[in-house]
Amino acid sequence: MTRVLIVEDDKLVRKSLISSFEWNKFGMEIVGDAKNGEKALQFIEEQPVDLIITDLAMPIMSGIELIRIVKERYPKIFIVVLSLHRDFEYIQEAMRLGAIDYIAKIELDENNMDQILHRIQQRIEKEYIKQQQPNIQDIDAIDFGFGFVSPKVATCKLVLNELMEDENIVALHNACIIVNTPNYSVEELVTLLIESEQTIRPLLCVKPSNHKEFSEMKLLINKYYEQLLFYELHHDMQIAIKTLEQLPTTTDFLKQRINWKEKLPSLDWIANQDDFNEMMRTLKEARLPQEQLEAHLTWAINDCKKVYGDILPENIDVPDNLNYWSDVESWLTEVKRKIYMTVYSSSYSAETNQCIIQAISIIKKNLASPLTAQDVAYQVNMSRSYFSRCFKEMVGHTFNEYIRIARMNMAKHYLLYTREKVRVVAEKVGYTDIKYFSKLFRQTTGLLPSEYRKINKKGVK
Repeated sequence: MTRVLIVEDDKLVRKSLISSFEWNKFGMEIVGDAKNGEKALQFIEEQPVDLIITDLAMPIMSGIELIRIVKERYPKIFIVVLSLHRDFEYIQEAMRLGAIDYIAKIELDENNMDQILHRIQQRIEKEYIKQQQPNIQDIDAIDFGFGFVSPKVATCKLVLNELMEDENIVALHNACIIVNTPNYSVEELVTLLIESEQTIRPLLCVKPSNHKEFSEMKLLINKYYEQLLFYELHHDMQIAIKTLEQLPTTTDFLKQRINWKEKLPSLDWIANQDDFNEMMRTLKEARLPQEQLEAHLTWAINDCKKVYGDILPENIDVPDNLNYWSDVESWLTEVKRKIYMTVYSSSYSAETNQCIIQAISIIKKNLASPLTAQDVAYQVNMSRSYFSRCFKEMVGHTFNEYIRIARMNMAKHYLLYTREKVRVVAEKVGYTDIKYFSKLFRQTTGLLPSEYRKINKKGVK
């Protein structure tokens, strides 16, 4: 069993996490919980832990500092980040330090519990495989040759071992190999591989033209093999032979990450193919490692659902089987189609559709403030009467109905995942009169806010 430690300063969230997930179903068990990083370190010193699920924003010792210390002292412990934090750069820092996944608290509802644990389980299995691989062999002795990158590199190595001496083949990371042989060209090696084993595809072969390029190739393959596997290969690929010039350089991998994350939650790309193509291009050029890319997509989709969840179709979560960049392209293309078919009205122009989408974003960002159809219509450059008609037809609710639904949904979230008093929750969703808020909440849920919070804590000791 994977031994799990929950680290979260909010006791309500901590206990809800422990009681809500079916941990045993995924080979996990809760061995403890802690209210900050300092308490977590004390626990780890006394009891074995395999997985830490930690909040980032905590008093005394933050989640970032906890991750840094744990990865130094206990490198085999896996870490998953849990946060409401909206700055993904903070999340990226956690991933860079060694976190294997990221859970947004907005994900934590009964429909997503199994999916979240299944995703974490798969990430742990992948990390176990990495940890158990033998140390990388020294490739400095080889001063010229070819590179092969494939998810089936073990099969390639077996075939090549039959063709040449073992010392001419160096395996790296169980994902790529360096072949040194004066007797074959890379094209001849490919032909021999195909003749001997048909299941080696997809396979990327890299052929440098000189010794300097070979040194660059070794560095690229050795350090960025995961990105090469993910971005350069795809399911339908057979065998590709490329020169070093045709591949991204180490400079490409290390360049400043392109700031694309605002594009996806805006939904501008749904109705505009050029915007979609530009978003995909900049995202691919960022060359994020697969785990970081999936965490980034999860963050963006959750942010999107937080704003537009009341009108979005179901099942737009990031899938588990994103093995190649082409899978990301296919999935986002399907998401684009689903959202367009669900949200966009063929009765109105793309510009009008986009104005209503923008209006929803404005509403969600200003739930704590007074909101009127006149003000929002003005912000999206529409007349009030036309805005109200378009809004009802596209969203399925009048402007005031939608605001009430959005405020009640946000209130539920605050009640479940914060310790804020009911009065504070009411103010955060735009109601200064707590009695009026409680009345609306009971009309919506059948329960008073305090009752809703208490009932949804059932099973929490």
